[in-house]
Amino acid sequence: MRYTKFFATLLILTLVAGSAGAHELTIKAAKYSGIKSGEKFDAEVQSAHRFIVPEEVEVLSRVKAGIIKDGKLIESELKGNEENLRIDFSVTPPEGTFILAAIKDGETWCVTNEGGKSGARTELEAQGLKVLTATKNDKYAKAIFNASHDDKTFAQILNHPLEIIPLTNPADSKPGEYFHVKILLNGQPYTGPVWAVYDGFAPEYENTYAYYTEAENGEAHIKITNPGWWGIRASQGGLPGKAGDYDSVNLRAFLLFEVK
Repeated sequence: MRYTKFFATLLILTLVAGSAGAHELTIKAAKYSGIKSGEKFDAEVQSAHRFIVPEEVEVLSRVKAGIIKDGKLIESELKGNEENLRIDFSVTPPEGTFILAAIKDGETWCVTNEGGKSGARTELEAQGLKVLTATKNDKYAKAIFNASHDDKTFAQILNHPLEIIPLTNPADSKPGEYFHVKILLNGQPYTGPVWAVYDGFAPEYENTYAYYTEAENGEAHIKITNPGWWGIRASQGGLPGKAGDYDSVNLRAFLLFEVK
């Protein structure tokens, strides 16, 4: 009975730790096309269990966001918006298609004998806690704006540890057709689960997606069912950690784009 209670407690603590890192990092704006170059353009970073329904403001010191230029992130000034549960930023877009990106350098979340705790393994053990698992959760989001038929900017590779790269130009995507993506994990083809969802699909429910598939050898195919702002998500857990700080790393990636 004593061992049963121990393992039940361990399971509950593990679930608590998992839920702490389960918020998805996404990007949203008031519009996704018809954006004029050279004029201030406002966007927001969201963190939530539901698609494009913000739930919390990420710690600003752990987040970077801005526009991509020559394959690199040009960081914008970030402003926490507690009232609307988001991070606000602005960019000056160029002519044509452009990409916004957000990166979260995740904190380490530990399962301990006193529940889920934020902090490195050695830090918490120094406080007298028994650490069962220590996991770092890093997140990456990129969003395509002003997609056009003759602009290949949409296909830029940003070299994120986990990255979803469109093979289909969003400007050419239509409901009823497939949207093809390439997914790389540390530069190598990713094989694993892929989820997709569009703005307005089941906003009442957490972790609910419109489409599921699995990538094989780095490619996945998503059936587009509706117009609107779409997101494609992939994740990978159990990656090697850093001795003393965290046992493993979880990576999450979101690609966002508009379907007309």
